Amino acid sequence: MIRATHLSLTSAFCLLALQSASFAAPKPPSPEALQQALRQSATTLLRQPGGEQLGSAVIVAKAQAGYWLATNRHVVRGLSDVCVVTSDRKASSARVLDEATNSRKPELDLAFVWLPANDQQLIVAPPKPIDPKGEPIPLVIATGYPASDLPSQDGPGYGEKEGLLLPLLERPLQGGFQLAYTASITPGMSGGGIFQDGALIGINGAHSDPLWAGHWSYLNGQQVSTALDQKLDLLSLGIPADAISRQLDRLVPPTDLSKLKPNEWCTLKVQALTGSKK
Repeated sequence: MIRATHLSLTSAFCLLALQSASFAAPKPPSPEALQQALRQSATTLLRQPGGEQLGSAVIVAKAQAGYWLATNRHVVRGLSDVCVVTSDRKASSARVLDEATNSRKPELDLAFVWLPANDQQLIVAPPKPIDPKGEPIPLVIATGYPASDLPSQDGPGYGEKEGLLLPLLERPLQGGFQLAYTASITPGMSGGGIFQDGALIGINGAHSDPLWAGHWSYLNGQQVSTALDQKLDLLSLGIPADAISRQLDRLVPPTDLSKLKPNEWCTLKVQALTGSKK
């Protein structure tokens, strides 16, 4: 009888130990947490070599010894080099693809940046066109680095905005904008990603209440109706993934990077502006 009691107590202690171990074990991250980590890791901050903020970009492909980043043409217009700040706050020099070669459709507000790998292993968010058979009004998340007048040691902080994707545009507007959504993106988030269920479906391009209100036109120059014009001024607009993919298929990494500033120079410029030691 005593032996049996001893065995049962031993079993109970073992069971309690196993339960305690199970409570102490870290829980695996949820799918939502993994998707958020992917969005943030794939979204980058773009700065001028002097340190001033330009906008955002998304890492959309890896090729040979570097990565392709997609952004808006208006974000990098007139620049040959930019500083790319990744989510770990590391700054690297990158080359803006020449406008004459980065698109056969110069009316698209789309540009690409070539970031040499430099042994960095970065998260890529490949463009994924929207499934036309999916939800009619899906939830989307816009990413980017909102501009801020408040000083920060790390520079602008990463941000996300949720909204609904509205089926208003059957064909693209001038600039290539064909995604209309209610997420309230702000200056600095231009070039950031538009994600649905963890997939990159486009990049931000124009925010609601724009500086140039109204008078939207399609790519062929035809003006949209007055009713649609008024709706578009209340929404954010983006370039869809299929437009990004078509351009990616034609891109060739630059071969002459001899004049690209070293990463140390780019990092020092960013540190001097933000006070960051990272």
